[in-house]
Amino acid sequence: MKINILILIFATLTILYSCSSKQEEYQISSQNNAVSTELAEIPAIQKSDNTNSTYEEDLQSDNEKTENLSNESTVKNKKIIKDGDISIKTNDINASKKGIDNLLKKLNAYYESEKLQNDDQTISYFLKIRVPSDNFEKLIISIENGKDEILSKSIQAKDVTEEYIDIESRLTNKREYLKRYKELLSKALTVKDIIAIEENIRILQEEIESKEGRLKYLNDQVLFSTLDINLYKEKEFVYKPQPQDKFSERVKKSLSNGWKSVVEFVLWTITIWPYIILLLIAFFVIKRIIKKRKSKQSL
Repeated sequence: MKINILILIFATLTILYSCSSKQEEYQISSQNNAVSTELAEIPAIQKSDNTNSTYEEDLQSDNEKTENLSNESTVKNKKIIKDGDISIKTNDINASKKGIDNLLKKLNAYYESEKLQNDDQTISYFLKIRVPSDNFEKLIISIENGKDEILSKSIQAKDVTEEYIDIESRLTNKREYLKRYKELLSKALTVKDIIAIEENIRILQEEIESKEGRLKYLNDQVLFSTLDINLYKEKEFVYKPQPQDKFSERVKKSLSNGWKSVVEFVLWTITIWPYIILLLIAFFVIKRIIKKRKSKQSL
């Protein structure tokens, strides 16, 4: 009787354990299916061949969002990149350079690069100036109202509002995708899903960094305009005779050059010795033929 009771208890425990195991497997399988389903719902991220490209091929919904944001934001805030170059002729280059220095201090501008070139004909400054975009026109007007002569001027303005809004919108979308992938990564259980999600996260992070770098560059170009200035002064022509050595030194050089010429001639003669031998042989043969002809004519 006791044995039968023990067998019955053992059978009951076995059945309960089997049911529990099947329930756990079912829960794990359901969780994996849920992760796979969510992963399939997120659009696949593909690495662009040109990471520096301004625009990418994304989902149709992204393009619609970008277009809507562009229409709303373009009117509110224009993103304009201004730059130019000016060539200036001056009679007092030091005074003109100091005047530009003082002008930059007033306008909160600075030299990105400064190069001085001094030769026999001109002395020139090649200046690359970064000035806040709000003060760009003030800088141009102040230079034009100066005493120096403006020989050439070129000003350009580039509207990058559409590109700027597009990058901002795509960054928002990519950050949202990145957030969703990180949430999925915490739920993934299979190695296959983990590897796929980590690869998509890596690609998204690279694209986000590239877009952020481009956005930072555009911001810098919009906030600070660039002006290249060529400031120069022409020098009066002054004849400067070439300095010559003393007579004794010139005699020494002449003797040295003469001796070099003799040595070079001897070396050249040695170089063509086969031709000299052929010429001598030809000379004696021709001379002998002429003598024979004269002897025959005398007979």
